Amino acid sequence: MTPSKAAFFALGLIPVAAFAQQSPGREALKRACTGDYMQHCSEYAPGGPEVEACFKANLKKLSPTCSAAITAYKQEQRTTRRVSEAR
Repeated sequence: MTPSKAAFFALGLIPVAAFAQQSPGREALKRACTGDYMQHCSEYAPGGPEVEACFKANLKKLSPTCSAAITAYKQEQRTTRRVSEAR
């Protein structure tokens, strides 16, 4: 698995089943957080809850780009959830 794919799965912010669907937020996470995953959390297996905990524990150490991508992704998910619930 390439480092970018490992980070993408490792973020733990996105359910693995949702990877079939692409979104701007997911792509931004992939681009923005790969280095942060490798630097702070690569000792954990991709996709595990430990990675999400690691990102939370290192939140202040994450690059501004990664932090912004996480915030944007969470906002995108809230918006998507609201639209789905309204249907």
